[in-house]
Amino acid sequence: MRLEGTLDAFSLPDIFQLLSYTKKTGTLHLRRDGHHGVVHLRDGAVTGGRGDAACQSLGRRMVGSGLVSDKDLADAVELLLESPGEGLGRTLLSQGSVPEDDAKRLAIEQAKDAVFELLRWEAGEFAFVMDEADPDDVGAALEVEEIVTEGRRRLETWPALVQKVPSVDAPVSMAAAPDGDASLSKDEWTLLSLVDGRRTVRDLVTLSGNGEYVIVSALAALAERGLVHVVERPDGLDPMLQRQQLLAALEGHEVPKAAPVEVRKPVIPERPEPFAADRQPEYAEEPVPAVTRIASQPSVAPHVAASASVGSPVGSPVGSSVGAVEGAHALKPETAPAPVPGHSGLIDRDPSVNKSLLLRLIAGVRGL
Repeated sequence: MRLEGTLDAFSLPDIFQLLSYTKKTGTLHLRRDGHHGVVHLRDGAVTGGRGDAACQSLGRRMVGSGLVSDKDLADAVELLLESPGEGLGRTLLSQGSVPEDDAKRLAIEQAKDAVFELLRWEAGEFAFVMDEADPDDVGAALEVEEIVTEGRRRLETWPALVQKVPSVDAPVSMAAAPDGDASLSKDEWTLLSLVDGRRTVRDLVTLSGNGEYVIVSALAALAERGLVHVVERPDGLDPMLQRQQLLAALEGHEVPKAAPVEVRKPVIPERPEPFAADRQPEYAEEPVPAVTRIASQPSVAPHVAASASVGSPVGSPVGSSVGAVEGAHALKPETAPAPVPGHSGLIDRDPSVNKSLLLRLIAGVRGL
């Protein structure tokens, strides 16, 4: 018989009733949005189940209950790595690490948690594989009617629990001063030993190996007694740390604050300045004369030539006396270049013209 379909056409309790009535042995696979759960049956009775088919749920539950020593766990893991096939729970039972009664009890609890988790699926696909063995079959068996009844009861009480434990991602912290009775059972003590103020409800489910319903219901009872707090904290600070910070501010100590988030601008390289090589003129600039050869020009007045030769040594030419004038504008004697044809005469005859600047401008125009 091939049994498969979708959960919107056949509900999970109806599928269980059919498998129980026909005394089937095999594995029921359920898939939804990448999630894969399984329920194992033998002669129509449930022997085990996992909300996550890839998880060693029964083995985790045995380890979380404190029944397995570190050496036994290491030996079982090494054995499974060498010859995979069985589950961790069954391997721990086979090597004598866990008593048989405890193994069966934990297997039944694991099956109830798995069925409750799968009953919460509103959509998905299912397929039953005949004669597929349960890798964690430790000899436990639970009637389908009993496990379905327990799953429906949990569904009815679930809304009240989530009011006290609003989110599985909320951190759990212990109360500094309990409001009610502080006496604890063994299971409650085991659960509180995992609470450190930072671990979330989901973390406690993973570390303890128990199902989500068991942990949420236990935390809800502890929260009602004022022993734990399950509250979303946007800032992520522990309540005790917040109190210490307030006291430090009152005592004049510096209160540590969160470092401001550095907002970096987008790394966009600035546009480099355009590189342009120095322009080389076509013709080299002529040296700038300090003073034009005054005495060589016939049109210059005799008294100007005489004044230019004042202080020059005897026998020296008239032009060589340039630079003998004292003061801030005194120039060293320089050899004047050949006058520019057609212009040097006018420049030399006009004493109000800055001859040096004008000659530079003429040389620059020639280089363009």
